Amino acid sequence: MKLLAILCLLGASAMAAPLNILLFTADDMNFDSSGVYGGPIKDLTPHIDRLAAQGLRFERAYTTVAVCQPSRQTMFTGRYPHRTGSMGFFPLQTEVRTLQQQLHDAGYLISAFGKTPHHQPAEKFHAQEADDKIARHPMKLAAATRQFLRTAREQRRPFFHNVNCYDPHRPFIGMRGADDLAGGEEPSRRVTVEEITRVPGFLEDLPDVRRELAGYYTNVRRLDDALGAVLAVLAEEDLADSTLVVFWAGDHGMSFPFGKSNCYENSSRGALILRWPGVTKPGAVDRAHLVAALDFTPTLLDAAGLPPIPGVDGRSFLPVVKGETLPGWDRVFTFYNAAFGNNWLPMRCVRTRDRAYIWNVWSDGQRKYSTENMSGLTWKAMLAAAATSPEIKARTDFYLRRAPEEYYDLRTDPNERTNLIADATRREEIEAMRADLLALMRRTGDPFSEAYADRENKALVAATLKKVANGYAKKPAAAKQ
Repeated sequence: MKLLAILCLLGASAMAAPLNILLFTADDMNFDSSGVYGGPIKDLTPHIDRLAAQGLRFERAYTTVAVCQPSRQTMFTGRYPHRTGSMGFFPLQTEVRTLQQQLHDAGYLISAFGKTPHHQPAEKFHAQEADDKIARHPMKLAAATRQFLRTAREQRRPFFHNVNCYDPHRPFIGMRGADDLAGGEEPSRRVTVEEITRVPGFLEDLPDVRRELAGYYTNVRRLDDALGAVLAVLAEEDLADSTLVVFWAGDHGMSFPFGKSNCYENSSRGALILRWPGVTKPGAVDRAHLVAALDFTPTLLDAAGLPPIPGVDGRSFLPVVKGETLPGWDRVFTFYNAAFGNNWLPMRCVRTRDRAYIWNVWSDGQRKYSTENMSGLTWKAMLAAAATSPEIKARTDFYLRRAPEEYYDLRTDPNERTNLIADATRREEIEAMRADLLALMRRTGDPFSEAYADRENKALVAATLKKVANGYAKKPAAAKQ
């Protein structure tokens, strides 16, 4: 009986052990770039694919804001961007609480390796160990991981290990010559132009687009190298079985036209994989729920058995992680406000499994769109091709000025090339999505809500945009994209 009691106590102690969490994020990576998500390059991402085979893969996961800093701030607060005090590249408001603060107060050791300059103000992220100079260095990330895990063991503390790889963010490997490593280590493999057998459907199939894609996918390979190196250390330190691993790619889509810094499917949809030994079923795939980065903070706190942060907008999808089905997870709301430099191009979107509606606050028929995703070979190639291709000319013209509203049927148009906003046969479904968006905007205090309610009043829309942008003009800027 005494032995049995001791064994029961040991079992209870193990059951009560705090959960370790490893969050690994990619930067500027499209949801469908890895093999397990249907990527076009054979055997490009063995570590991502293996992780998916060991855990739960979400088919419909979305970032809430498709640009770097606002995306991560929303992810770590569980709040929509207009409720964090940072609708662009600005620090969080003082009163806004983060996932890291909650974990820190519960005794967690916290890291922030890789892309960390967007964690502002720094005191809200409690990174006892941090290094933003190793974000494109798989072996250095692995070494930093080993040191961090050993520190946590020595201090007898649970850990939240946040690895933010810069890849596949520009610059792409090899774009400025064969020896160009884009500020990092040589990847285990370089992708050649000849391997680009399929161009993503939202882009144009042009020689320079393929050339740029080869560099992009080479960066994806180095990202996969980094994930594999970090996971190997986790296993070598005998912590794989006691750690929830979350892979998120990511903060937004690839930095190409119609990708990052927009509200399209290829701007917002991400690759989300969770491996939690004893909880997630190996090789499981969830296609039923639309989850968002907004939901990560409440979900991770729920998984760790910690109290939720009051007043957040996100919801916990922990029951889904455990194999259950939840009602009411059939749509997500995504946003875009401003790029680095206070460049305001606000957009709002409501997205279901098969439809998407977008309101472009800034689109007035005159103003031109301009962001970092137009800085590479692809946009230049599109402009050159537009001189002889009416179809590409229409595509570039639309990208520059948009329409105030867009509506897409993803069942027949997954790459969102045909705007159906003027289709009278869609009027009822469009009105339903407009009503959903307005209700969300009003419920969460979006400063553009009343302008949206009266969106045909162009003067009101313009005045609201000017007022919101001016309100941020004097705020301290944060890190670049």
